Amino acid sequence: MKPFKPPTPLVTNSLIGLCVAVQAGMMIGGPGFADAVAYNFGLVPRRVSWALSGEAPVGYLFPAAVTHIFLHAGWIHLALNMVFLAWVGRYVEWVAGRWGLLLIFLLGGLIGGAVQVLAAPASLIPVVGASGSISAVFGAYAMMFANSRVSARRVAGIRISGEVLTALWYAASWIGLQLLVGYAFAADGGPHIASGTHIGGFLAGLLLARRYGRGPAPF
Repeated sequence: MKPFKPPTPLVTNSLIGLCVAVQAGMMIGGPGFADAVAYNFGLVPRRVSWALSGEAPVGYLFPAAVTHIFLHAGWIHLALNMVFLAWVGRYVEWVAGRWGLLLIFLLGGLIGGAVQVLAAPASLIPVVGASGSISAVFGAYAMMFANSRVSARRVAGIRISGEVLTALWYAASWIGLQLLVGYAFAADGGPHIASGTHIGGFLAGLLLARRYGRGPAPF
């Protein structure tokens, strides 16, 4: 018997293709063009703070909140993100459906970006990358495919199921990994890692996944 394979992950593949196409366009444009794109379409926390306080046009908030998801700080950054998306995206798309995956991806990016702005509201470093979105997809994957080998427990009088505890263990491992990667990049003089996007995105994915359950969605 052949091993089971989920249906063709159309949205997952399309998102990967879009991110690769954007990165290729930035490479063709050259370093100056790539920097200009990052500063104009990346999510700059200080600009968001100015917009929210009325010191800058509110119109900046929406495009940058979305466009920063599809920009990356080089091919290595892109490759790491796309490997994770290819790994878990197809399974989440199988359970949540194509629109469900797209919703988790976009909302994860928006929420992850918002958490990073709250963590460093005065930063002038553009936040770029699909890390928040992919963290949300990974969080959804953890919730959807967590095995209930852990017995339910009560914490502060609240009963938490084994599946949720397992997903939270995934969350702790994922967030810890991102913090270690961020520290390694910073110590090596590499690009800044916006840990807030990873943490916010993952927690958003855990919450969003609960509406889809565990069975496959119709395609």
